[in-house]
Amino acid sequence: MSKYRRTFFYDQQEVNGIIENDLVKNYFDLFKIKRQARYFQLGRTYLQRPDLLSLKLYGTMSYWWIVAKLNKIDDWWNDVHIGDMIQYPDVQDIQDFYLEVRKIKRE
Repeated sequence: MSKYRRTFFYDQQEVNGIIENDLVKNYFDLFKIKRQARYFQLGRTYLQRPDLLSLKLYGTMSYWWIVAKLNKIDDWWNDVHIGDMIQYPDVQDIQDFYLEVRKIKRE
């Protein structure tokens, strides 16, 4: 389990009387790739299971949303296809991002 919580990145907004959580709306521009990024070719297993892709790449299911945002995937179920190449960052870049956002939210 990741020591970082995604809840730090939620921006709550009311839409048509319903509170919705908008993930990383105000923070993803802080994400920087400082280390060499890697690439992965999607197979059938990961088409509708971004959580399993995160588990394979990072050993945790927690980072699928970062891979999706980085690759501009809005709808994992319809925007990806077998054979697509996706970029994924080094885990240390992800951890640096989490720490930066936590620092900003504390200020």
